[in-house]
Amino acid sequence: MSAPVVVLADPFGSVQDVRAGLGPVQAEVRAADAIPAGSGVVALLVGPETPLTEAHLDALPDLRIVAATSAGTDHIPVDAVTARGAWVTSTAGYCTDEVADHTIALVLNLLRGVGTLDAAVRAGRWDVREAAPRRIAGSVLGVVGVGATGQAVAQRATALGMRVLTYPGQDLHELLAEVDVVSLHVSQRPGAPPVLDAAAIAHLRPGAYVVNTARGGVLDTTALGDALRSGRIAGAALDVLPIEPPPADDPVRTFPRTILTPHAAWYSAEAAVRPYVWAGAAVAAVLAGREPDRVVGRP
Repeated sequence: MSAPVVVLADPFGSVQDVRAGLGPVQAEVRAADAIPAGSGVVALLVGPETPLTEAHLDALPDLRIVAATSAGTDHIPVDAVTARGAWVTSTAGYCTDEVADHTIALVLNLLRGVGTLDAAVRAGRWDVREAAPRRIAGSVLGVVGVGATGQAVAQRATALGMRVLTYPGQDLHELLAEVDVVSLHVSQRPGAPPVLDAAAIAHLRPGAYVVNTARGGVLDTTALGDALRSGRIAGAALDVLPIEPPPADDPVRTFPRTILTPHAAWYSAEAAVRPYVWAGAAVAAVLAGREPDRVVGRP
């Protein structure tokens, strides 16, 4: 009898890391550029760059688990997978510390004016007033979204002496009117409008900053650009964008007083490995007849 086939459909993943997660379970692990079809495939490991459709599922009669190699599962038709008798898992939590650390780095950069002052010195100017640094202790951080990452950001900010307001927890518009920095940590639901839309941005206190390390679609970047260009808000730091990478003519590239990083908040050498080991362990549990960790959908 041939070994069950585990397919890694994630260009960033390593077959070796998946095998490490599988442990003693005997399975054939294959890397694939696209979702395969045919019998024998018992597990799919899919990243957010690999959308999974019901047609794919129909072509995989032996499928027992779809393991997302990401915290989110919006690229997976969860109900369709479970209706066909398979599990769905995620790797939620694999980069909580990394995203929280990156968020705080961006918050500190904005409040202390590090990037702007660096650019000014390199351009031959030596004047702290180019971006007068603000005091961190006592500054107010609004955390929108209080899942694991939002909580981790709040803990770090509190340790620095910042006052933290959260949503949910109080009215969003009231929070925005009070904060020095608002940081987004909410999921993006398909078809849902941005959480920080034009109306919400209009409630930000003058001179506030916006940080987004969540998903590009939770922030109205057009409205953000207008607020930045008008000078009503002091700056922004964006690790995620509606279109990634942004095309050459994307206005976000020219937003004033804005820090851009290339969807890097999740990354560390450890976090680059963890999703594939965890996904492999989820597959191992299912093949051994056990419930896997981080279940999103049950058969």
